[in-house]
Amino acid sequence: MTSNSGINLFMRFAAAGVCLGLAATALFYDLPLRALLWDEEWWGWFAAGVGYSWKEWVTSPLVDQWIVYLIKGFGGALGVAGTLLLWQPRPQSAAVVAFFILLIQHFLKFKTHFWQTGQLLELGLQTAAPLLLLGWLYLADRAGATSPTKMARELHLFWLVVRLLIAATFIGHGLYAVGIYPVPASFILMTQAGLGVTEAFAREVLTLVGVLDFLAAIALLLPNRQSQLIALGWIIPWAILTSLARLWSYGGLVTVDTLLWQWLPEVVRRLPHVLIPLALWRALRASVL
Repeated sequence: MTSNSGINLFMRFAAAGVCLGLAATALFYDLPLRALLWDEEWWGWFAAGVGYSWKEWVTSPLVDQWIVYLIKGFGGALGVAGTLLLWQPRPQSAAVVAFFILLIQHFLKFKTHFWQTGQLLELGLQTAAPLLLLGWLYLADRAGATSPTKMARELHLFWLVVRLLIAATFIGHGLYAVGIYPVPASFILMTQAGLGVTEAFAREVLTLVGVLDFLAAIALLLPNRQSQLIALGWIIPWAILTSLARLWSYGGLVTVDTLLWQWLPEVVRRLPHVLIPLALWRALRASVL
């Protein structure tokens, strides 16, 4: 398995990035935990069980403080897990803890976006990043210890899963960009800030981008190395731009503190969108598949 060290680094920094970025958001800003804990249909039974009416539950300073403690606890656990994912040779426990917390966070995002499939697809690569790191480390350990034929099958399956997750992320992004779901205001703002155009023109650009996202996702899933490389030629630069857009779009609108503690973590936790496609690109170029 040539090109091991480069792919290891991409996978490690992708998994650590999503953990450390979300950890900073939890510690210095917030997570949408109240979307679950303040939903009477989901949580009313618990409030009643501990002696609260629903009105008392959602207005209690004590309950809110415990929610804050829980959010900070998630942030601290993710911070530790992200650090271990960078340095531990075999970070199984850290990856499992990270995946569990990311799964909770992304379920909450899915819920707050009214169960939109686009949101579920777009978050898949971030959620899976710690498990993809474990999968790659497992395969790297087995190199030379199993038959070439079996290793080739396992590598093919691993990179197929990677391609599916990358494609899902860009399909999810495309569903919002073309307007299948309401186009997020942040998409329009970032496009306007980046290109210096009107809102109407920004919407047209986003429609084109959404179509290109769909085409790239299809090309990435074709069983053809050249088509996959062409797809990554769109996916990687676009992932870099959309991640960094959080900084240049909001840089002139918010204070430096807000930029550092709210928007910089948004960039960091999107590292899987850049680094995992880069790992795939490196594997394709080195014929690791």
